[in-house]
Amino acid sequence: MTPSKGKIAFCFPGQLQDRPILEGNHPLKGDPHLEELLKRASRQTQFNFHNFSFEGEKKNEEEKKDFSLKLQISTYLLSMAHFYRLRATGWVPDIFAEHSMGIYAALAASEAIDFEEGLFITEGIGRLLKKEGELHPGGMASIIGLPLEEIQKICRDLNGFHLFIANYNGSMHFVLSGEEEGIGKAISLALSRKAISASKLPFRTALHSPSLYALREKIIEILQEIKIQPLKVPILNHWTIKPLRREEVKDFLSREIGRPVYWVRCVEKLLQEGFTQFIEVGQEAILTKLIRWIDREAEAFSAGDLLANKGLVSR
Repeated sequence: MTPSKGKIAFCFPGQLQDRPILEGNHPLKGDPHLEELLKRASRQTQFNFHNFSFEGEKKNEEEKKDFSLKLQISTYLLSMAHFYRLRATGWVPDIFAEHSMGIYAALAASEAIDFEEGLFITEGIGRLLKKEGELHPGGMASIIGLPLEEIQKICRDLNGFHLFIANYNGSMHFVLSGEEEGIGKAISLALSRKAISASKLPFRTALHSPSLYALREKIIEILQEIKIQPLKVPILNHWTIKPLRREEVKDFLSREIGRPVYWVRCVEKLLQEGFTQFIEVGQEAILTKLIRWIDREAEAFSAGDLLANKGLVSR
């Protein structure tokens, strides 16, 4: 597959669904872009990506506790590695779209911040979320096959568990966020109401719910020494569905984890503006599938799939 002559959107995913396994003949094993980033990352974080992505490693209790944080850091590292691979092989995006905490890699790719600053923000906010999950256990659930009205009704019916819609991923695909017990009840209720699927996501925190507004000041502290540079590639703000302005970035980051993600609006806006290719800048194909559900005719691919199929070619 080659870059098209139409407009191209690079889409940055929020978090891996499971631990990446880069063993055997995996196309990223030993990749020079990834190895260089891991070398740079080792100077500021104790997280060992090679150990985490080794299938034979035993999962001890400490790893289970930090699992979501490690997934988040891994997501950032893999997104950046795929971005540099894509750029090196001739892909020139016209815009970036980000889903949830994919904003950190999108900002680094746009050169609003550098790689190390993006890693610092990813890990810093990740640790805040880890601590919040320990103090106030929460969770998230993906529900497919029910319309918005039915999802809203589930939230009302389980009013005592502070459930909120965290992600608007499509007309029949939503993510709920809230108290841990409430998430379990919401899954059961959704399935009883004929949802195609309802499953718990690997989060111990009620991400993208108003309960996380309390972390805003601590996030501002993390960002205090970061200087935002002009964005080389525009990033679509998933609240306003307009390009994120340089002066908005820190405020966006401080509020983003406590507000819902309107992914479906982003994709619909880009389709209206004539974007013809959507490349998910990550190892999985989560956003790729969401885009195809929103528009079956959309040309959407994940960088991981392109790499595995040797689709990363020069112009």
